[in-house]
Amino acid sequence: MTENEQRLNRLTGLIHQHFRSHKPASFYANALGISPTHLNRIVKQLTGGSTQSLINSKLIDEAQRELLFTQIPVQEIGFRLGFSDPAYFSRFFLTWTGLSPRQWRRRQGREG
Repeated sequence: MTENEQRLNRLTGLIHQHFRSHKPASFYANALGISPTHLNRIVKQLTGGSTQSLINSKLIDEAQRELLFTQIPVQEIGFRLGFSDPAYFSRFFLTWTGLSPRQWRRRQGREG
């Protein structure tokens, strides 16, 4: 495993620990002892995306998991994921999935 692959693994672990607190990419770069620009370069090289897209992807994965496997209201899921504004959570989810959280949940119920 290359040094950059090790850094990506450490980054993934850090994101898993801190994603609910919406830490910026600079927080993760600092924790890894490299600059945000260098971290983005590594992430882009190994995943094709940005550090922020990895963070957002983790938030969406967790939101989808909670929508699918719980009956918790959408607003509460947003709060659990660190969003203080339910409308912002819904817009964030819509931007990444193309559906609102409620629409996504309903679609999974019908098709799943």
